[in-house]
Amino acid sequence: MDSKIFYDFEFWAESDEDTYGLLCLIQSSDPTNLFITEMSPNELTIPDDVQALEAVRSRVIKETGIPDLVLPKVIRFDEKKGDTKAGFQTFLKSYEKPIPVYESIYGESEAIQIEKVSINEFQVLGGKIRLLGDICMSEEM
Repeated sequence: MDSKIFYDFEFWAESDEDTYGLLCLIQSSDPTNLFITEMSPNELTIPDDVQALEAVRSRVIKETGIPDLVLPKVIRFDEKKGDTKAGFQTFLKSYEKPIPVYESIYGESEAIQIEKVSINEFQVLGGKIRLLGDICMSEEM
């Protein structure tokens, strides 16, 4: 089985409301190209999530002229099991966030997160991030 890598973008803010509507699209023929956009007010009113995401994808394809953009889809989170009998303080010291499992952008198979990299590390690897619309990013954490 041939392993292929793709990238996604994790949004961080003070609250979930601050990142609501922000999306990352990946160019499937060159997965080092990421496009970050915000859903428009019209897209946010579409009641069906699948249709809303397709509307965003269609808009970004039209804006960029890049036809092979895909939205990464998390299908579940795999949690690492700790020793629940060890006590809360031990749990806090050993806790690791659940690992996202994606639907691969290359087909129907699953893809797991293998590593987190900073924006700078991503760019050193040849990654490019294009911000669409009136948004900005910061590497501060």
